Amino acid sequence: MKNLITSLLILIGFAAAGQTSGNGLKADASYCNVRFGYCIKYPEAVLFPQEESANSDGRVFFNKKDETVLAVFGRFNQDENGDPITLAKQYKDDLARLQKEATITYKSLGKDFYVISGKRKGKTFYHKMILKNDAFCFALLEYSDAEKAVFDKYAGVVASTFK
Repeated sequence: MKNLITSLLILIGFAAAGQTSGNGLKADASYCNVRFGYCIKYPEAVLFPQEESANSDGRVFFNKKDETVLAVFGRFNQDENGDPITLAKQYKDDLARLQKEATITYKSLGKDFYVISGKRKGKTFYHKMILKNDAFCFALLEYSDAEKAVFDKYAGVVASTFK
């Protein structure tokens, strides 16, 4: 519980501080997706953007080891039949899926967003989804314990700049 409270205080502090984390990790570059209308800031010293996807829904960012650490993308909030999916249903489905394979350490459902974070297979993950018009936009940050010192700090930047 103490770790959860500490993590939440760190995230709140980073969000309030703007785009620089406590270790000087500055979000000095931006990616904006025209198709779905979302933007995110990222530290170009540690995250390297790859080409935007073929259907222009988003892009992935690699670390220095060429591993995907951050993926951002959008999709229309419809099921395979074209029926709308509510924010609450998407949250419930994602939470249920993640609970099968991970330990959830934090979850929050807001009016137009949700956050789920935790640990799985030796990695920390931070998932944020925002509702933009008729689309769900996702920022999925996942990193190994070896990169924890760098990317724990970046979770606050994701929280405050993914819009």
